[in-house]
Amino acid sequence: MRGEVVGKEEEIHSHQPQPGVLTEREALAVRLAERIALDPHTVDDAFFAQLQEQFGDEEIVELVFACGIFNWGNKFNITMHMDADEASEYAKNLEYRQEALT
Repeated sequence: MRGEVVGKEEEIHSHQPQPGVLTEREALAVRLAERIALDPHTVDDAFFAQLQEQFGDEEIVELVFACGIFNWGNKFNITMHMDADEASEYAKNLEYRQEALT
């Protein structure tokens, strides 16, 4: 199974992926997640119409909800400077960017 998803994982990290490695639905879902994370105002009527071509209303609600929950978790983890436990397989001793508001 790992071999089947490696290419998709790499494509997800590209800016606004297009169908190719990902299906059209997958690429559109990733573009939605990126727009919500960067600036939800970019989910305009034209983009919403693209979503409606690929997803039903309930699916769109679920996608937006999932994006909101993951974005909340990311903001929480960054604000709290969360780090992996020493026994974890994930990266440890994370460095967080520090910026002052002026």
